Amino acid sequence: MKLGFRRGPKAPEEGARAGSDGGHAPASYGRIEATTAGTLPPERLWIRGAAFGVDLLLLAGGPLLLAAAVVFAVLLATPDPPLVLGRAFRVAQAVFLLLFLGRDTGGGSPGKRLLGLRIVRVDGARVSLTTSLVRNLPLLVPVWNLVEAASVLRRRDGRRPGDRAARTAVVES
Repeated sequence: MKLGFRRGPKAPEEGARAGSDGGHAPASYGRIEATTAGTLPPERLWIRGAAFGVDLLLLAGGPLLLAAAVVFAVLLATPDPPLVLGRAFRVAQAVFLLLFLGRDTGGGSPGKRLLGLRIVRVDGARVSLTTSLVRNLPLLVPVWNLVEAASVLRRRDGRRPGDRAARTAVVES
């Protein structure tokens, strides 16, 4: 029974096999190679955004949610909150900040590794803590982080200013 939905080359006759794939077109969801070395193709940039979201959930969610739960529990348990409670929350914010800035040390953040991406230096050197700091520090500047996001979408190589400053690129692993 022919439904006539197939586009492209003519479908093989029944019983005939066009190669080892049984006459099927290649999968549209398969691994797409970068157009130039060290870049992600534009149709795969959503993975980079998803990895950033995973990083925010893991790195911000852990310390800040734990600190908020502790603060809430202490406020419920005592009539007068201790003075160090605010400092404890500030320490949790500092822990998040350090985790966020150093998240790409060793070649990739947890979100990037989970989604099959990695950070490489253009010169082939190892991604150090200093490289990660230079790469991620611009993301903390209000409004400039929007420029960073726009540059990923607009540049052919998909590198944001932080990537160029740190001489890094995001590639599929």
